[in-house]
Amino acid sequence: MAFARAAAWRNLGLATVSFALAFAAWGLISAFAPSFRTEFHLSGQATAFLIAVPVLLGSLARLPIGMLTDRLGGRVVFAALFAFIAFAAAIVPSAATYDRLIVYAFLLGVAGASFAIGVGFSSRWFPPDQQGTALGIYGLGNMGHSAAVFLGPVIAAQYGRDAVFYAIAALSAVWAVLFFALARNAPVTVRPASVRAMIAVLTKERLSW
Repeated sequence: MAFARAAAWRNLGLATVSFALAFAAWGLISAFAPSFRTEFHLSGQATAFLIAVPVLLGSLARLPIGMLTDRLGGRVVFAALFAFIAFAAAIVPSAATYDRLIVYAFLLGVAGASFAIGVGFSSRWFPPDQQGTALGIYGLGNMGHSAAVFLGPVIAAQYGRDAVFYAIAALSAVWAVLFFALARNAPVTVRPASVRAMIAVLTKERLSW
């Protein structure tokens, strides 16, 4: 019992750190929107669209990525997500045009889907009466977005904007390996629902939209 409890809290801690790092990556585009606006001579509307693109993809991607988490487990999906974040963050500095920047921002937006992975991954480690507490702790990872918006420009003033994106890319690549090595999925007690059953919820429950 003590071992299972320790494993639950350890995996919750890993998921919370993952959520914070992913949301930090997710917030980089908005953090540097003023500098991108200056560099590419963007209008207010174009800048707003640039900020909205990763938010849009992060929101939409939560559905399929949440379904993948149910089927494959959060350990694999979280690790794969960080490998993708590493790639997306690393190519942002190479954007030479606004159109290319939009594409890269779109790719980096996948980081916003991390919320769906961690919820499924963390909650299964705890009984129903403790899941609210666990998910509340996991939700602290939201601070990663605020940290990126606040600290990103501060660090960039010292080392340059590109260095921030490369640093997040490197951290994400390292964390992908560490998370896969250290994290464990909770013991399966209920067989995951089929993809058809998951999609059926969208036709039966209006709130799911």
